[in-house]
Amino acid sequence: MSAAGRERGLLEVLDGLYRGLGEAAPRAGEDAAAVALYEAARTVGAATLAWRERLGDEPAAPLAAIVETFEAAAGLDPSGRLGLAVATSLVGPRVLVSLRDLREEPGEDPLDDGGRSASATASDAVVAAIWRCARAAGALAREGEGPDGFAELARRLDDDGYGESFR
Repeated sequence: MSAAGRERGLLEVLDGLYRGLGEAAPRAGEDAAAVALYEAARTVGAATLAWRERLGDEPAAPLAAIVETFEAAAGLDPSGRLGLAVATSLVGPRVLVSLRDLREEPGEDPLDDGGRSASATASDAVVAAIWRCARAAGALAREGEGPDGFAELARRLDDDGYGESFR
């Protein structure tokens, strides 16, 4: 696949994360979770917009697996704690691996300097979003308790072929 095709695929991943965070935020019952998810969405949204502009504003469909994972989390946990866990430990890291793989992939058609720079900038935004959600999750954590449903959502992504990344 060409570098342009790989970048288009990454736009779908970023769009999926942006939409997933943005749609999870208003459904979060805990104020801290809602605020963190909104702020994370804004951070990722800025990187997504820059990526879209780089590719010429062509429409891209958000990666359904990401959006569906956030939707399932919101349905399983109205507090928003599971949404935070999805952002920090399930989807966010896979997006980072996808961005790194795109940036470092050798071959006949590697990314140009602009593509590598855009990938690094998007990675920084995803890391900032993960940290924001992790701080909120830590503040909401109840000792010895994790959000119900996390293992099932992880299994779904693994079964769909997204065990490590979204590529």
